[in-house]
Amino acid sequence: MPEPVLTDVHVAAALSDVAVAYYQDQSVYIADKVFPMVPVQHQSDVYYVWSKDDFFRDEAQQRADATESAGSGVNLTTQSYSAVVWALHQDIGDQVRRNADPAIDIDVVTTRTLMQKLMIRRDRIFMTKYMTTGVWSVDITGVASAPTTNQTYQWSDDANGDPFTDISNGVTSVLQNTGFEPNVLVLAWPVYQALRKHPLVVDRIKYTNPAYAGKITPQLLAESFDIEEVLVSRAVYNSAAQGVTGVYGFAMGKNALLAYRAKSPGLMVATAGYTFGWTGLLDLNNLGIAVYQFPLPWRGRNTTRTEAEMAFDMQIVGKDLGYYFTSIVA
Repeated sequence: MPEPVLTDVHVAAALSDVAVAYYQDQSVYIADKVFPMVPVQHQSDVYYVWSKDDFFRDEAQQRADATESAGSGVNLTTQSYSAVVWALHQDIGDQVRRNADPAIDIDVVTTRTLMQKLMIRRDRIFMTKYMTTGVWSVDITGVASAPTTNQTYQWSDDANGDPFTDISNGVTSVLQNTGFEPNVLVLAWPVYQALRKHPLVVDRIKYTNPAYAGKITPQLLAESFDIEEVLVSRAVYNSAAQGVTGVYGFAMGKNALLAYRAKSPGLMVATAGYTFGWTGLLDLNNLGIAVYQFPLPWRGRNTTRTEAEMAFDMQIVGKDLGYYFTSIVA
């Protein structure tokens, strides 16, 4: 006798309260957290740079009665910035918008996607500007064996790697050459993972903070290394073209940066880097990104374009205030 089957009593439809999407939390992106952001009214301009050497020269001399004092002075130069505009858009056609299921809030999806792509771009620019060799006064390369000048054992080498000595040497080097003690340590995710399991780190934390020895956080690492803040880059990106199998990697490789940064921008302030953010873009959100939506009626009555853009220039303004570790883990 005929009976209803499953497909007779239920027609497959999209769930209205569940959908899968891969959005990283905003906290994984660190390009806007390492160095102070300088809001600028013009897309390009100049700023003043005083000579460090002149500030630290010992020139005072004894003065005889009725004679002139020893003379001194400080040289002043300028350096320029130029904020580059980065933008991306996505168009939603009238038919797609009308046919979308309730679980697909097409405007929210589009906005979040564009913002994530811009934050990926900004973190990758941070890598090319700051997390690379040849831009800071000192580059230390991690090696697997027999380190020589400007080399050290990789921190992933539990037996030979010594992150405490390496970071201490970096702090001393920057302090000796600038008068400023580094206060931020930037770690790529693989470097962070290597440090969390390193015997020297575990031993130090288990004796000072035994309750937390099994969960070593950036804050605990900062306390261990006597650094104000440790920032960890967790951002990942796909380097493959659309339609091709994804090729994923970490935005900041296997490197680390030790630096001194000012708490905020200002006159007569030393800092390793600045990000000059052009405020000429309207309606910037707290991430420095502007998102607009406008109609494209010539492509369909309800066709809309969602566009996101940002404008900034990342600059090293004190190369001697940074100490860079490249390939510091295997």
